[in-house]
Amino acid sequence: MARLRALVVSAFEPEIAPLRRLMSGAPGVKLEAVGIGAVDAAAGAARAIAAARPERVLFVGTAGVYAQARRAWPIGAAVVAGDIHCVSTAALAGDGYLPAPLVVRAAASPKLAAALAGATAQLAAVACPLAITRSSGLARRIAAATGASLENLELFAVARAAELAGVELAAVLGVANRVGPAAHREWLANHRRASRAACTIIARWARQNLDIGEIP
Repeated sequence: MARLRALVVSAFEPEIAPLRRLMSGAPGVKLEAVGIGAVDAAAGAARAIAAARPERVLFVGTAGVYAQARRAWPIGAAVVAGDIHCVSTAALAGDGYLPAPLVVRAAASPKLAAALAGATAQLAAVACPLAITRSSGLARRIAAATGASLENLELFAVARAAELAGVELAAVLGVANRVGPAAHREWLANHRRASRAACTIIARWARQNLDIGEIP
């Protein structure tokens, strides 16, 4: 059985829906929503990778931006991920710890990420806590501890599923909100626009790199 050229996954359907329209009829590419939150995303991504046997995995989704990166990555921007950090807020607060064998860092494929970023060549580190951060103080602590510019719940889980399957991964995130007290309200107002921006980057990459011709 021939391997799929690319498996594109998102946490939930609205984040990948624009790509279904942009890539309708494109051969060699499968699109799938794998689940919201780290646990469901990891399980769903592992299942999808095992079934599709893709050459590469692309994650598309939305993200919040930490305060120090708001000028670089405003709401509506599409950002290619670089380093990806698993975050425990309990460990940050000193109320818990992560055992040494636990993997807490992943990275996008440098070559694939660079191809997605194109001329900008700018990648953003992404923090992946279990819960959406709504405290400005906690947001500052996460950003300082990880060096991350963006926050997303599922990317680390999907990255680990791809790594354990031996498949390269890259991700494009649309900035939908600022991390903090107004995050949910801003996300509701902006997530569709942010998703379209991220999906457009992936569609452009697919046209240029997968030899699939013009997408209808």
